[in-house]
Amino acid sequence: MKIFFDGGIFGRQKIGGISRLGFELMKALGKEKDIEKILYRGFHIDNYPFKKEWFSKYYGIKKPDFLKGRIFNFLDTIGINHFYNLHADKNVIYHSLYYRVPSKPKGPVVVHVYDMIQELFGGTAKTIQFKKKAFDTADLIISISESTKKDLCKLYPINPNKIMVAYPGVSEVFFGNFIKTISQRPYLLYVGGRNYAYKNFDMLLNTFIDKKYYLQFDLVVFGGEKELSASHQEIIAKYNQGTWLRQESGTDEKLAGIYANATLFIYPSLYEGFGIPPLEAMACGCPVVASNTSSIPEAVGDVGLLFNPNNPNDLAQKIEIILGDKELAKNLIEKGKIRAKQFSWDNMADTIYKAYMTLKKI
Repeated sequence: MKIFFDGGIFGRQKIGGISRLGFELMKALGKEKDIEKILYRGFHIDNYPFKKEWFSKYYGIKKPDFLKGRIFNFLDTIGINHFYNLHADKNVIYHSLYYRVPSKPKGPVVVHVYDMIQELFGGTAKTIQFKKKAFDTADLIISISESTKKDLCKLYPINPNKIMVAYPGVSEVFFGNFIKTISQRPYLLYVGGRNYAYKNFDMLLNTFIDKKYYLQFDLVVFGGEKELSASHQEIIAKYNQGTWLRQESGTDEKLAGIYANATLFIYPSLYEGFGIPPLEAMACGCPVVASNTSSIPEAVGDVGLLFNPNNPNDLAQKIEIILGDKELAKNLIEKGKIRAKQFSWDNMADTIYKAYMTLKKI
């Protein structure tokens, strides 16, 4: 079996959910000896530790600084077309990690789908058309959740039998015996972007302030935008000089330690294609409060407290339930570690490998 991976995402994303999934998939499939893997990584900007021995052919170099905008897109298009056509035949499966598909595929095409954010939250017509072409071309679509599959079928005329679900995994770095450190103050934790409306960070921030949690806790925000927006700075500055908000960024190892030492992890998003951060928090031994929308309940299950993300009082109630019940928090931590282990990259890769096998019959 031959698989050609279109890794163009590695030229557009240094680190993130999609590039992480692509790396972990190829790493896990590296254990399958009967798959001949070809990777087009192109002019990449990521630092994932790929091993060339995973692949029969590997095409990729670090992106030079001068390659920007149209020049990059032009050369990247030439590169993917050339190297796919070099290997393409009816027995080579093309696996698109980010919606790009060949204009004239010679073999089966697999397309990964992560969410319907563009369609549901004001994406450009060009991007939506780009995705539609991918879905129309695909022989198989891999969705990262049942929720995303359901949304995809609502928004596009796609036969559900063409779509299979393969859940992402939790990386090993988040499983371990973490040392609890003593910080100046306990903290509640938020991970991710803050300036996208669907992330719903404003609701969390306003609830944190309205309920005066800042008198007892810091609010730690990890990742996302490098700087706080002007509106967030203005809100925070009004209360206790904003000394209770801490902005952090860095490696997965650093994030794991931050999860492990948080009093509570809060995930207020209005929409996610899947939502790995709650599972990462669980793996690190942190209780979780998360939205009851889209795919998030698929990840959290019954080992976190779910709330209505449009209801600040519901969020506050769930926070206070955990803060006021140490036995419940302990129970959620124990069950969370078990649940997080159910989502592994090996399980994802096994599901996708079985899907590849069905394409051999096309």
